[in-house]
Amino acid sequence: MAQSKNSKTHEYDSIVIGAGLAGLIAANQLESTGRKVALVEALDILGGTSRPVTTVAGTVDHVLKLFPVTDDSEDMFAWLESVLGFAIEREVIDAPPMIYEDAKFKPFVGFGDQKVETASEIDAYAKSRFYKLATSPKDWVPKLVETFTGTVFPQSYVTKMQVDDEFVIEILVNGSKRLSAREVIFAATPQQLTRILPDNAVPARLKQKLLKGEFWTSANLDLIHAQPVTDAKFVHILKGANEEPSVGLFHEPVTLEDGRTVQVSQWTTLVARDVTDEAEIVGSALKQIKRQVKRAYETSLDGLIKERIVVIPTSHGEMVGALADDGRWPKIQNLWVISGFMDSEKNLVGAIRQARRTLAAIAGEPVQVVEHDTDLHEAPTPTV
Repeated sequence: MAQSKNSKTHEYDSIVIGAGLAGLIAANQLESTGRKVALVEALDILGGTSRPVTTVAGTVDHVLKLFPVTDDSEDMFAWLESVLGFAIEREVIDAPPMIYEDAKFKPFVGFGDQKVETASEIDAYAKSRFYKLATSPKDWVPKLVETFTGTVFPQSYVTKMQVDDEFVIEILVNGSKRLSAREVIFAATPQQLTRILPDNAVPARLKQKLLKGEFWTSANLDLIHAQPVTDAKFVHILKGANEEPSVGLFHEPVTLEDGRTVQVSQWTTLVARDVTDEAEIVGSALKQIKRQVKRAYETSLDGLIKERIVVIPTSHGEMVGALADDGRWPKIQNLWVISGFMDSEKNLVGAIRQARRTLAAIAGEPVQVVEHDTDLHEAPTPTV
């Protein structure tokens, strides 16, 4: 445990800022070691972009989630199972990604000589083998929320961190409430630290990376179609001329109580972070998704039951190597950052892997180990 030189009595052993999936994992694991933990969240609900969403078609993940089949993913799942306390049953979907071009779907092999600004981020979704999960983030979040017994501060924005002698000695919340802890784990968007830390606590090169680096805002669209559109399981890549691509999946059709059979699809496209506040640009990106979906499936939007829009600022990007492997902030001994931006694997896999490294540095591996009767590494026969 990091020992602060501040003589003030600490209210908590650990403060976790950001109650998304990674933050909830951190709060639970730190609490499991006997620490007194506070969880600070800006929204009035926990889970961040991994919280469950209830729709007429059932509960779905909050925006598109995809877990590629890799050794890193398997290692991540094994660790996450020990955190959650239950097995994460998963089936391998073997279905190469397809792109819609020239009025038909073709195997996606990249964008060739086309200039696509978001190509590296789209490639992280365009996988030939990925998991279909029996439980997903929408199920993991409620479990973690239920398990955590520490103090939760919802609707709480960290407005300032006071740093003295290489330690965060106090955190100001909502401009007035003061919290202190021996350890501070920042599991929100790292760019916020350039605003809430003193200028002299943010190295110039790191500040430049956070403020000027290549990061993206995701415009997400969930659609509930009035009828089944396709039984295709592959990742869809949709792109028109002079457009940034959209990526999406169709879920299995669902029969409602009234007898109607509907289908949910989830889509993501990216816009440059510095235009996030320009509503016209974000609106145009969302219209582009619908236009691309309709181009690929002409009747898919007929009688559309519901569309759900989610815009997530600074959701994608990378800062591998910008911090120490365990996420410790430079020259501050009790501040760590958990972010998928810092891992070679993108999106949630990267965030969970980074959470594991940070927690191992602070408190060691999870104290709870779960044994399973079945070998989850023997995946069922691939489904196309």
